[in-house]
Amino acid sequence: MQAYIEKSGIALSLSTQGGDVPLALVNDGFTKLTGYAPEEVVGRNCRFLQGEETSAEQKQALHDFVHDLSQDSGRFPVSNYRKDGSLFRNFVLMTRLRDSAGQTRFILASQFDMTRAQQRQELVEHDARLRRNLSDIEVMGQEFGLAMQGSAQSIADSIALIAKLYLDE
Repeated sequence: MQAYIEKSGIALSLSTQGGDVPLALVNDGFTKLTGYAPEEVVGRNCRFLQGEETSAEQKQALHDFVHDLSQDSGRFPVSNYRKDGSLFRNFVLMTRLRDSAGQTRFILASQFDMTRAQQRQELVEHDARLRRNLSDIEVMGQEFGLAMQGSAQSIADSIALIAKLYLDE
């Protein structure tokens, strides 16, 4: 699964459930989106991306998902900052990866830069890549005893909703 995440063209991160939910792995897509190298972020909670325009509501929604183990997946618009200080509108899609006993082992997150999402072609391409990636990750997760319980469909539906909202404007 690590090799797959690392080669994905979509910004992906994997965090462990324990402690402060630190990042265990980020891929090149994450690095390109945020400007942070893996060695700068692994072991840290993703809140380092938050800043002045990150609202209390956005922070609370992320916190609630992480601490409510009954939620399998979630979609979160959040104002984040790159390493260079530039603001980007991040749409974070998170899915719990559970072991065969139902315990959350990891949280897989996909980040999508919504500041550029107004370009229809990018939405269509991202949606197609995300569906392929999630399908592959779900199959691999099942091989390792992890269950995503319909999360792939929820995330794919989220991207479709984003595309519709931007296309309706």
